[in-house]
Amino acid sequence: MSPDIFRRWAAISLVAGALERRVWAVTSLGTCFPNLYVLLVGNPGIGKHIIENARQLWHDACQSGSKAPAFHVAPSSMTKASLIDRLAKAKTTKLTPKGPPLVYHSLLIAAEEFGVLLPDYDLEYIGTLNAIFNCDPVHEETRRHGPAQEIRIENPQINILGGAQPAWLYSVFPENAWSTGISRRLIMVYSNETPFREFSDMPIEHEVAAEFMLHRLTDISILYGQASWTKSAVVHFAKWHREGRPPKTTHSKLVHYEGSRTLLATKLAVVSAVSRTGMTVIDEIDTRRAIEWLTDAERVMPDIFREMIGKSDSQVIDDLHFFVTALWAKSKQKPVNGEMIWEWLRQRVPSDKIEKILMVAERSNVLQRVPNSLDLWTPRPRHERGVE
Repeated sequence: MSPDIFRRWAAISLVAGALERRVWAVTSLGTCFPNLYVLLVGNPGIGKHIIENARQLWHDACQSGSKAPAFHVAPSSMTKASLIDRLAKAKTTKLTPKGPPLVYHSLLIAAEEFGVLLPDYDLEYIGTLNAIFNCDPVHEETRRHGPAQEIRIENPQINILGGAQPAWLYSVFPENAWSTGISRRLIMVYSNETPFREFSDMPIEHEVAAEFMLHRLTDISILYGQASWTKSAVVHFAKWHREGRPPKTTHSKLVHYEGSRTLLATKLAVVSAVSRTGMTVIDEIDTRRAIEWLTDAERVMPDIFREMIGKSDSQVIDDLHFFVTALWAKSKQKPVNGEMIWEWLRQRVPSDKIEKILMVAERSNVLQRVPNSLDLWTPRPRHERGVE
């Protein structure tokens, strides 16, 4: 089993990838294809294996009425050059109701360990991913090695569903990475929940679910055309955009990501409409659901950066003692307000760990709650730790 939020985003990615470049939405901000770069982030054992399940479904899906693969699925490990080669070979020709056939190149990537796909912060590789995310009409580049010197790919698109650990992000992504293009395009979904799995879970139930999903993917693979918006969907989405896309992200590393949220929510609205009805009509329920999906992921994004610090609870408690002692001394030994302690901890540890750390600090005599106060604290001398 995987956490609910991982399962939800794997399903969203599954549908987004299946739509390729055949379905799109148009807004005043331009044409929007529903391709996504989603990264499921959590420590080992959290349940990122759901990514491999999604990869297998993409791989097993067949074109309607035949046994031919419906999608082009990439291996999880590729150099930048092999990525471009794979994308160039992922050619599809779609007959359209009117006009000439549509030729596009769509590649689906599911990498349970994103570090295998991107072992280090390769600026050239990341620059290519950034460029292709935009779904421009053509991707061109000059290869300095190998037989093909000039590469020209018509209507390229990549969908990524990857998995990563906070420690990997910390070790690979430099501080300035969060002000670059890749940070604006990544939807990072965090969980530290380890779901319980019943021993009696039966494989036959999973097989039935897989068959149903493969049938749905086949139906999605034949969809084509511009998604339409109902009036209520436009009114609701425009209001959210005009009001500044509440609730805003507040973490300093998400400053540049903030500007991409309308685009990402538009992509999700298309995915919601197709997954809900099998049709390309975006209704108000889809705009609401898209915004809810996005803000739900964003709510726990700051926890990723707190986990990336990589400090143990005991180190955080030591730092907390130093912080409270400094405030206590500076204020001439006046108690420290709990709000200031919570805010300090909020910047350093996942939100679900704050109460636990504060409780341990109190019980081990690192901090002491002022008797009969609502939320005031004082530090205890180091030699009194563990002494009642």
